[in-house]
Amino acid sequence: MTKTKIKSISIFAAMVASFAFFSFVRAETLKIGFVTDWEYGKQKKYEQKMPSKADNYLKSAVTHYNKSFLPDLVIGGGDYILSRGVSKKTAAKQLRQINKIFQKTKAPRLYCIGNHDLSELSKGEVRERLGIDYNHSSTDMNSIRVITLDTNAIGSGENEYGVTGRLPDGELEWLEERLDTEVPVIVFSHHSPIQTPEANGWRLNMYSATELRSTLEKYGNVVAVFSGHSPVNYSTEVNGIRYVIINNLVDSSAKNSFADITVEKTGNNVSVTVIQLGKKPENYNFSKLDD
Repeated sequence: MTKTKIKSISIFAAMVASFAFFSFVRAETLKIGFVTDWEYGKQKKYEQKMPSKADNYLKSAVTHYNKSFLPDLVIGGGDYILSRGVSKKTAAKQLRQINKIFQKTKAPRLYCIGNHDLSELSKGEVRERLGIDYNHSSTDMNSIRVITLDTNAIGSGENEYGVTGRLPDGELEWLEERLDTEVPVIVFSHHSPIQTPEANGWRLNMYSATELRSTLEKYGNVVAVFSGHSPVNYSTEVNGIRYVIINNLVDSSAKNSFADITVEKTGNNVSVTVIQLGKKPENYNFSKLDD
């Protein structure tokens, strides 16, 4: 074999190897739309919220997702209705009405359940109006696991759900089973397991938050936890996990707040870009090595 042929074969082999390498480490991308705390109701204003604008704001978010962002998955963060001063029948009707708008997203949908949703309705009744059969979920998509948590439980001696989140019995055990995976994990919950700024202090969003964070940290594969509930834009990192709060859809200081989340996995690096829409949005970029 001539030297020219040997050289050509070597170059070709190098090109094939290079192509195989870059194919192996090619990026896996997952695009997620997140819109939380719609708080739909007839009131023009309730505290800092504008419930009567929820339907128009949600239509705007759905249009954005369907025509601009084109996500692989869209997640509702809970508190879909305000459920203040209304009957059980009205609450059920309003939940069904507002969900009809959300159901127009072209991408598959997942739901967290919020405390406002349970003011008049049971979890079973909320699931029925939302068209789901779960309180929490685990979904694998594009080499990434997406988990939604149930953060609503009734405490001992109580007979109704409270504003502060509480983990149901068995939730941590279920979560740990779902975290036992080799793929990176993104978690969504209505209540956040971190405290958030409020006035001149800090707001406790969930009981047993320390225990939940310990479980999330156990396998080292949780990249981020996204939540709503607290009407702020806020992000912080705790023990290698990024916690992000997206402001309420109908908060008067945010006005039509929702987020585009892009998760990109390249080799063992996972990067996340969060672009928030609405008034005075906050955007975030962060990454984590997936061990």
